[in-house]
This record gives sequence, structure tokens and C-alpha cells, in this order.
Amino acid sequence: MRRVLRWIDQQTQLVTLIREFMEEPLAEGVGWPHVFGSAVLFLFILQLCTGVLLMVYYSPSPDAAYESTAYITRQASLGGLVRSLHHWGASFMLVLLAVHMLQAFFWGAYKRPRQIVWVIGVGLMMVTVGLSFTGYLLPWDQKAYWATVVGTRIAGSVPEIGRYVTELIRGGSTVGALTLTRFFALHTLIFPAVLAGLIAFHIAQVRAHGITAPWRRVGEEADVARPQLFYPDQVLKDLVISLALLAVLFVVAYNYPAPLEAKADPTATGYVPRPEWYFLPNFELLKHIPTAWGEWGEFFGAAVIPGLVVAGLILLPYFDRNPERIPRRRPLSVLTAVALLGIMTYLGIAGVASTPQEAALTPLQARGEKVFLDLRCQSCHGINGGGGIEGQDLAAGGPREARTVAEILRSPTSRNPRSIMTPVPRGLAQQDFEALVAFVSAIDPSFRMPTEAVAAGARRPPSHQAENWFANHRYEVYKDPTVCAECHKPSFCQSCHQKRRPDSHLHGWLKAHFGTARERPEYCQVCHDQAYCNSCHGRVMHTSDWMRRHQEAARTDAELCGQCHRADFCVTCHRGATPESHRGDWMHEHPKAPTADCATCHTSSFCSSCHVGARPASHDAAWLSKHGAGAKEQSQRCATCHRGAFCQECHGGVGMPHAADWITAHKAQASFGPGSACFRCHQYATTCAQCHGPTPPT
Repeated sequence: MRRVLRWIDQQTQLVTLIREFMEEPLAEGVGWPHVFGSAVLFLFILQLCTGVLLMVYYSPSPDAAYESTAYITRQASLGGLVRSLHHWGASFMLVLLAVHMLQAFFWGAYKRPRQIVWVIGVGLMMVTVGLSFTGYLLPWDQKAYWATVVGTRIAGSVPEIGRYVTELIRGGSTVGALTLTRFFALHTLIFPAVLAGLIAFHIAQVRAHGITAPWRRVGEEADVARPQLFYPDQVLKDLVISLALLAVLFVVAYNYPAPLEAKADPTATGYVPRPEWYFLPNFELLKHIPTAWGEWGEFFGAAVIPGLVVAGLILLPYFDRNPERIPRRRPLSVLTAVALLGIMTYLGIAGVASTPQEAALTPLQARGEKVFLDLRCQSCHGINGGGGIEGQDLAAGGPREARTVAEILRSPTSRNPRSIMTPVPRGLAQQDFEALVAFVSAIDPSFRMPTEAVAAGARRPPSHQAENWFANHRYEVYKDPTVCAECHKPSFCQSCHQKRRPDSHLHGWLKAHFGTARERPEYCQVCHDQAYCNSCHGRVMHTSDWMRRHQEAARTDAELCGQCHRADFCVTCHRGATPESHRGDWMHEHPKAPTADCATCHTSSFCSSCHVGARPASHDAAWLSKHGAGAKEQSQRCATCHRGAFCQECHGGVGMPHAADWITAHKAQASFGPGSACFRCHQYATTCAQCHGPTPPT
């Protein structure tokens, strides 16, 4: 092994360099307070490792950035943990970098001869902030998008040239694909390379000048004892703090996963963006700038003041010539730093306090929120940018009147006839409906979409993420009709298409759909189940009994009949309203028609509407005694059923009706026997007995 190391050292001098680095003597008093620099370096290495793992799955384009981030977060093995480590590692790195710089300031480590070490540290801080800002956009969710919109607008607040600065950063007038590409390049290539170079230069300068001996005046460090070495004394301390940081990061990342809101929607202008905590002081500072200053005020608060602070930090070691390092012996610089820290802390706390708090739900509203999620209302409706984009964002314009909300939920078309929203299910319990109304009525800009709803929304396929997916989804069905059936039941499609037919069901579709149903049944199955088809076929299909059913079908489904048959098709049978067989004297002949022929079109109820048994309803028990006058007045009505020969069967045989001399002629024609024609009209006891006596003659 020694031979191998000796050969490597002869070729590269690498072993000698490592030995010299590890055996650096350290001044007395150097120890645990000096671990923060190594902690920042450890976190940077951790960020590089987790960032490389995330790049394996991440795709830097607006069409795929959010989907790839969602896949990493929710589906990739340990992807959510890695992303959370990267997310929280950035915050930890900023915090420890600030602590490291504060320690260097209060210990006077920026003084001669280490001025350049301090300047490099300020550069490291600026690049780290740039890394945080550029990485902010990469998930392409609502928070990232709108915070970047605000951030780039502030960056372009320089009067006169601000517009050009903004377009340079964004790659155009708006945040879009070019912005994402530029930020991705800065975050993954340029800034890490610059930061790595600055860290290497920073460490080299620290080695050249040594770690500052605690509380020694400038020029008195040469006499300080150096009883310890970097390895193992300081290395073990750095290793302990690094392992402790890693453990804390794992705990935080596991219990507080990196957030992911709904996909970025440039049209969701109601979304209220909030910056991350490290930008809150600057964000809050802009609120204290007088509005009368206009764009100059924004420029002053967003660029001038932060620029002066950074310039002051860079020039600090060259202006502060006090040789003392103990804080109490350099009051001016220490008090200035404390005042600056106090102002930043105040602005940060004020920024946190001004963050809109999520609305506290009453028990009824909390139940309504659950109903809202159970019914998947968030698939179409967003709340402050979270959720779907097809429907109205419910946070805008809220709260609402409960009665109006209830009316819309029951009948969406009552307010908007073209609405494609489906009513709430009729089976929804009244208590749940009232809770849903209470929740939707209370939604205002302080509400946020529940995390589980955003997560559910993110699982929608990529085809449902595009802004115009709803208008184009029919083409997806044309390309592969089974793709919808993977997620949606036929009833889902019917809920919309009962109001708005698909293009395939426009005029004339009925004649064509039989062939489609036979050859490609999967097309029909995308929207319709077999029960739906049966309910239609049972009414309009021409089965063996269709002639009996077609009158009812024509009344209820006239539109469907018109898809296949023209109006003159019915005329060939009905001649308007009467079939060919019912012409001329059909009424006289129809008693002789075979019952089976009549049953083709008529049911028994049709016949009974005229006949009581075999006798029309007008022919009651006393009809014969009354029909004489009726026949004279309504002879045409009698002719509907009876011909002249029918009447002569009665009237010709017995001299009916009675002529003027009937009393002398009736003896030869009359009969008192059973079935006598006289007794059709007359009763013996009331008519004949007046002359013949109570007993009929023989």
C-alpha cells in the first residue's frame, strides 16, 4: 500500500498535498466555534449530490417540469425524501452561511491580512442567494411561477432600462419556457461552478493566512501558540457537526416534505404569491417605501438599499482600520451591525406576520370541505391557484351568498345555460349538501386548497394538464378510444355529453353508429355502458314487435326516428294519418279483418275505446228506442259503421219506421213471439196492453 501511495505521490504530488493540508497547525483557542465553515461546505456537497439525483428525472420544460417534479415527489423511489433534503438543505446552507459570516464579523476575522477571505465570503453569500432564487422556479408550480414573476419584475425596477433587464432575465416579456431554461442552466451549471471555484479560493486563502486566533489584535498573531493540528483535532469536530446536520436534515425532510402546489397557471391572476423566508425582509421593505416615489421607490427599495448593504460588506475590511478584534473595543462597527441585524429581523418578522393566514373552518365548513374533496370538485375548480383550471377559481370574488351557491350546485345551468358543470348527486345527504354550501360560500382569497387535493390533482395525466386540454380531448378519444376508459366510467362522459353532444353524434349519426358499434365497440364503450345502449335499443330497434311499439316510440323519440327515416317514409303507410288499409269503407269491413292483422298496429285498448265488448259505447241498453231520432239528425255518423243494407235488415221486414197507417197494417207484420222485432223498441205492458189487454193474443 505504501508503495502505491509513494508512486501516486511521485506522479501527482497528491499525497503530499493532502498531508500538508491535514497537518496544518491551528492556533490556540480554535475549536468548536470554528465548525460553521466546514458545515457550509458539507451542505454544499450534499446539495450537489441530491441535485444530481434530481436531474436524473427532472425535465426543464414547461410541459414536463411540473410532471417530472411530481413524479420525483410521489412515485420515484425515495424521490420525495431526496427532493426534501435538497429543499431544506438550501435553507440550512443559507442559515449556516449567515452564522459563519456573523461569527467572522464579531471575531474580527475580516481584518488584516484576511480582507480577501471576507470579500470571497460575501461573494459566496451572493451566489448562494442566486442559487436559491433560480432553483425556486424549477418545480413550475403556482408558488414558484408567481414568485418568479414578482422577483423578476423587481429585478427590472431600474428606471429607464428596467424593462430590458427584466427581458434579459426572463428571455422575453413573460415568464415562460426561456425563463425556465435560463434558470435551470444557472442553477445546475453556472452558479455551482462559480460557487465551487469561490469555495476553493476561499479555502486556499484561509490556509495561506491561517485561521484567526481568537481575540488577538492585528499584528499579534505571530506569537500565538499552535498546539493542535487540523487532523485529527478539528476534522473530528467538523465530522461530528456534519453528521448531526445530516441527522437533523433527515428528520426535517421526513416530517416536513418539500411542498408542491398546483401546476403553474399563467391565467390564475387571483393567486397571491409569497416569497421564501430569506426574501421576506426585502419584500417587506418595499411596503415601507412611499407610493408617491413610484418606480423610483421600487428601485430604491429593491436594488439601491440591498446594493448599498452588499457594497458596505465588501468594503468593510478596508474601511475598518481598528486593530482590535474584541467587540467591545470596536463599538461603531458592532453597533452598526447590530442595528442592521435588528432592522432585518424586524422586517422578516413583519413579513411573516403579514402572510395571509389560512381561514379557520367551522365544524360545518370542515365537513363541507371533505364533501368538496370527495366529490372531486377540485378537479375543475381551484382555490387560490390550487386545483383544476377548467372551472372558476373559487377564491376570486368570495365569499358568496349561500342561497346562490345552493341554486348553482343543484342546477348549474340555472345561472349559465352553457354550463357543463354537473349538479351535485341526487343521493347526497341533505346534511352533506348544507355543509358543502357552507364551505363553498365561505371561500375567499385567504383560503388554500388542501394539500391532499393538490396531490390528487397532480396525478392527472399530462394530456389533462395543458391549458386547452378540454377543447382538444376529443382528439385523444379519436386516437385511442380506450385511453379514457382507463380512468373514467361511461357515466362520467355522459354527465357532460347529455348537454353537449360530441362531434360524432351530430346530425345523421344514428344511421352510422351501428357499423361503428359492430366494428369498433370500444369507441362506444368510452362513454356508454351496455345498459345505456339497451335503454335506447329497447325503444327504437325494429324487433319483431316494432309495428305495435312504433307509435309510442315515434312520440317519445321522434328525433331519433328522424335520424334514419324521412317524413315521407311514414306517409307511405299512413297517408298522412291513415294506413293504406284504412281507406274507403274500411270501417264497414273491419269487423271481418283477421285479429292478427289488427294487432300489428292496434292494441286491445285501441278497439275498446270504441267498442264495449263488440258494441260501440253509444249503443247502450236503451239505444234502440233512441236511435231513430239520432239517425235522422246524425245519419252521417251512423254511416261511419252502418251501411243502408244493415238498416234494412230491421226496417224493411217490419215496416219500420211506422207509416201513418201502421195501426191497420201492423197486425200482419207484428209478432208476439220471442225475439220479435217489435220488442226491440216496445214493451208489451206499456204499449201493446193498451189495446190487446194484459195477456198477449195468440
